[in-house]
Amino acid sequence: MTSSTHKHYHLHDIDSEKVVERYLSATSDTLMLDEILKFPVEELLKEAKEGLIGGDHLIDISAGPSVVQLFPIFGFFKEISILEFSDVFIKDVQKWLNGHEDAFDWSYLCKYVMESEGNSDRFKEKENDLRRRIKRILKCDFSKANPTDPAVLPKADCVLSFYVTHVVSEDHEAYRSNMKKIASMLKLGGRLLLFGGYNGAFFTVGEEKYHILGCDEKFIKEALEDAGLAIERCEVQKSKIDNEVVAYDHLCFIRAVKKKNI
Repeated sequence: MTSSTHKHYHLHDIDSEKVVERYLSATSDTLMLDEILKFPVEELLKEAKEGLIGGDHLIDISAGPSVVQLFPIFGFFKEISILEFSDVFIKDVQKWLNGHEDAFDWSYLCKYVMESEGNSDRFKEKENDLRRRIKRILKCDFSKANPTDPAVLPKADCVLSFYVTHVVSEDHEAYRSNMKKIASMLKLGGRLLLFGGYNGAFFTVGEEKYHILGCDEKFIKEALEDAGLAIERCEVQKSKIDNEVVAYDHLCFIRAVKKKNI
């Protein structure tokens, strides 16, 4: 299967149970959890300690059915909007939000975050606190001028983008356009917390391969700057994952502040 025939996260069906089994479960490969879970959690905990993020509104635009990316920072915001491209994952997150018996159980991930914070007690209370702050789960479509049309969101103090920009951007032009739409969701002075990968090609779900846009560090930084964002911090980690499962050579985390409207 060539890159041109890979499926696309935002266009094709995806099996959420297989996604969780491979990337986000307690039985996932240790190296996978180190990159998909530990790296972002550690970076977000650093952000929490620096005290630069917080306010009324957090927008989460992330890949997959997990809410773990929110655990380290949600307490700094009064309300949270979750934007998702996949109808399947919208249903999965809604099930978790409503406490449905068939929902994915993220308690082990919540415990991990709390242990990293130095406190693993009362994780159920932390989960329920997150549930209370999530005010809306909306379908996101970057092909629209307003990606959440017909809903109009208040500007955010922070946007968290977790491994999704590379998988919903079909080419470099689309990536630049999508980054401008993400930046437009921020207030002036608001911050983007961006997780992604350099020089990606695909990720697998079961036997299916899904597109990852190949981008290097220079391109991503230019796309952010073109969207009116100034980079404040960038952390890079070399990938150790088997590239037959997911192919990229480095993980990256970038914190950027919105300096101007484009």
